[in-house]
Amino acid sequence: MRPLATRAARAAHLTHRRHCSTVSLSAGPSSSSSVTAPAPAGRLRFAPSPTGHLHLGGLRTALFNHLLARKLRGSWLLRIEDTDRTRLVPGAIDSLRHTLDWAGLDYDEGIGAGGSHGPYTQSERLDLYRHYAEQLLDAGAAYRCFCTPDEAQAIRVALLKQGRRSGYDGQCRHLSDDEVGRRRRAGHKSVIRFKSGQDDVPLPADLVFGDVKPTTTAEPEDFVILKSDGYPTYHLASVVDDHLMEISHVLRGEEWLPSLPKHHALYRALGWSPPQFAHLPLLCNADGTKLSKRTGDVHVEHYRQSGYEPGALLNFLALMGWDHHATLPADAPAHTARAGPHSLYELYTLPQLVSAFDLAHVTHRKAVVDLDKLRFLNKMTLRRDAGRLGADGELVALGKEAANDAEGYGRLVDKYQAGLKDVNVLRDCPLIDDRAYVEKVFDAELPRSVTLKEMAAGSIFFYLDPVYSNHEAETLLRTMRPSEYVTNLSTLIALLDALDTESLTEDAVWSALHDTVAALGLRKKALLVSPMRHALTGRRAGPGVPTIIAVLGRERALGRLRAGLEYVKNMVRQ
Repeated sequence: MRPLATRAARAAHLTHRRHCSTVSLSAGPSSSSSVTAPAPAGRLRFAPSPTGHLHLGGLRTALFNHLLARKLRGSWLLRIEDTDRTRLVPGAIDSLRHTLDWAGLDYDEGIGAGGSHGPYTQSERLDLYRHYAEQLLDAGAAYRCFCTPDEAQAIRVALLKQGRRSGYDGQCRHLSDDEVGRRRRAGHKSVIRFKSGQDDVPLPADLVFGDVKPTTTAEPEDFVILKSDGYPTYHLASVVDDHLMEISHVLRGEEWLPSLPKHHALYRALGWSPPQFAHLPLLCNADGTKLSKRTGDVHVEHYRQSGYEPGALLNFLALMGWDHHATLPADAPAHTARAGPHSLYELYTLPQLVSAFDLAHVTHRKAVVDLDKLRFLNKMTLRRDAGRLGADGELVALGKEAANDAEGYGRLVDKYQAGLKDVNVLRDCPLIDDRAYVEKVFDAELPRSVTLKEMAAGSIFFYLDPVYSNHEAETLLRTMRPSEYVTNLSTLIALLDALDTESLTEDAVWSALHDTVAALGLRKKALLVSPMRHALTGRRAGPGVPTIIAVLGRERALGRLRAGLEYVKNMVRQ
């Protein structure tokens, strides 16, 4: 066996040997040396490429690695696969780490966390890859290919015209050692290709897809493992790293399934035992087409900026490919556990997901990204964390560990209050600093809110008096007859004003509203409620008007009702 290319590589390799005592660390196909120790509980890895913002599929892969690692009482690490230098995006690694931190996926080892199996960035491990590529050369399992990129492309085109589904014809496979040496001394660039065998070796069953044979080329192909710039391809780098980092389970996207025979071939050639593989189903649009990474709404950052809760997004992604119905108790009242097309039982915290997750229940069917489902889960997550599930809480908790978040309400109100301060028109409003008042608004808006960001934007009317001349208020007013508006609202104001109470409770407002409807003989309640909503908020939608009045308080509510009434009276006079 040749020595490592540099002292640094030798030191790194020896460090890996000291720390990788739980698997066979063969120095090459012919080596018989190995050190065996009890198998760990499980070691997994999330290994993204720093090519931009993390997308939904990547976060789901990180989540499933986290769930399985915690389920096995093991660990998972973050490794950066940056060997494709043409696709690197500056700042992508920091963005990735920020996203994982925001999501609450706490990896145990890797970039930023340290560990004994580093470095965890592939561009810092080049000597290791070169060492094992050279080792495969020495063993006759690989060879140097001197074809230029243009020549390799011409070979691919020629093979395609011949009806052959192979990317390379092995032109350099039989070059003599003398010829290889001559070309290298002459400065010819080369890649290292792995010699694919002709034998159809059975593959171990995939933990998700089972014994399904990956779709691959019809004939073996000598694939590149080390490029001419000294960087490895994904095939070599992932195999070397997963072995040296003692990875027991590889969870990755379905798109890597066709590469599985190549990776098993490398494991056999290097004399290593492969980890267990589980390929996760693709995420797709409602029409079955694959999600595109080029659209902004597949990036996790889009959902973070849109105000979705990290726990809700993880819950959403966990349901994509994982059959959570398998965890339902046998006596679960499935017919009552649904809210429209969504099930209350689908609501999970991260610890509950860890407890319920089972890789055996991950399906190989494509998973549809249903944004209505995400909105439902986020809405219910807010209600759960605020302790406002009510009767729905019994169904949400069915068969799960208790979700204890004693500080959830205060945390959500803090976030909502911070969001109010980000709304330009509210920055000089003193009410947004009144914690007791903000909590009342939060409670009123929670039942109809999907995100806290939407709540902040949609509750402005609680903090600022309505502007009746804006488009929405005028559109609402056009649905009413001014004369009825004046008569109906005047009667209500008189009843509310006569109430001998310092505050107007919802019950008191409902009583006055019903009395007004009866006294005026109104054929429907909306003839009164609509003028009230216009005067109080200037908006078409919002909480019930008795709730709005109770939150605003007696003085502020009556002041707005009178202002709306006066606005319409002036309009009639003109």
